[in-house]
Amino acid sequence: MTDFQLTHIALIGARMATFKAYGFHERNQLALRVVIPQDCEQMAGLSGPALRASLKTQLPLWVHNIISDPQFPQREKLLMPLRRFEGELHDNRSDEVISAVLSAGFKNLPMDPLNLPAVMPLRQRCALVIQIGVWQEAYKKLEQDLLDLLEQYAQDIARWCTLYQDEEARCLAAQ
Repeated sequence: MTDFQLTHIALIGARMATFKAYGFHERNQLALRVVIPQDCEQMAGLSGPALRASLKTQLPLWVHNIISDPQFPQREKLLMPLRRFEGELHDNRSDEVISAVLSAGFKNLPMDPLNLPAVMPLRQRCALVIQIGVWQEAYKKLEQDLLDLLEQYAQDIARWCTLYQDEEARCLAAQ
């Protein structure tokens, strides 16, 4: 995971709300863990816009699982957009928006520059909106590329989910 530390901080740490339903409140709690989306097995029956919408909603979960599980289906192909995004974060970490996302993510505070909270002070909001270009370009490219690949391999990913759920059930039964 150290190869993707900035990506994990920016896309998981700053979006921990996605993980709260699974009992995780801090990024560090996710170490060496896989988080299976609750409706993962239904993914095999979805197609087109419904599948893409589901994947997009759960993108932080998928990014975490791709980074954390060496057995994730088609992982090498899925790591390519993450490597490019990691490079963008590294090269532009002094950018105001990227710096704000990394700072929030490190502290497990919510920060999505494409969906700024209404309670954010107007001065900070304006500063981020003016500087959002680097983040917007890098994130939109990552999101598009990952969603395309996740859609393409949805059947494999649904099988991976089922295997993990079966393995968890066996481990619980053995305890």
